[in-house]
Amino acid sequence: MAIKLDAELNIAPSSTLRAEVANLLRKQILDGDIPSGERLIETEIADQLGVSRMPVREALRMLESEGLINQILRKGLIVAEYTENDIREYYTIREALEVCAIKIVIDKISKEELEELKMYCRKAEEAHAAGDIEMVCRWTAKFNERIYDSCEMPRLKEQIRTTQKYLRTFRFTSFKEASRTEQALKEHAEIIRLVEKKDYEGAAHATSVHLRDAMRAYLKLWKQRKGRM
Repeated sequence: MAIKLDAELNIAPSSTLRAEVANLLRKQILDGDIPSGERLIETEIADQLGVSRMPVREALRMLESEGLINQILRKGLIVAEYTENDIREYYTIREALEVCAIKIVIDKISKEELEELKMYCRKAEEAHAAGDIEMVCRWTAKFNERIYDSCEMPRLKEQIRTTQKYLRTFRFTSFKEASRTEQALKEHAEIIRLVEKKDYEGAAHATSVHLRDAMRAYLKLWKQRKGRM
């Protein structure tokens, strides 16, 4: 396995070598530079990056916890491979959980929390205009977290977060298509509008539409990458 080293590891004062190694590997996995099914060998990565094995080991544990790599018996750490059925199943589960969540949120969310959601939408739109995919993902993640927190149901939130662990790579990849990003941000704004109106069925439907559109966008890119289109 060859890691692309376009730049040296840049360790900010508030960061750690472990985080920098994880960020580098995560980006290359999500970009497809390290393909699905690739075996990740701790010693090889450490040698290529010119660092000790400990931060690499810790970085790999982080990526494993995110669902980007899996420990396979007699094979070691392998970059996660997903089938079309896996993708459809994960999105179906997420849709069921988030439709449930959005209906609960309508009764519990405060005006301050609604304004917070609107602010996250604005920030994501600004990041999209600047072409910063990573920040789009961060602001949309904050948007989602605020909705889950407003449910005041920690078990439901945990179920959603568990499912999202497997969808992390899907979301990042689908946001690489500008038209999908623009549409996704409009869908978020529509969900907020319906929540503010206390339109239970409308908000539930908008959430379903949003997640089904996200799934279709990802599947299109996934099939292109697999050479199936």
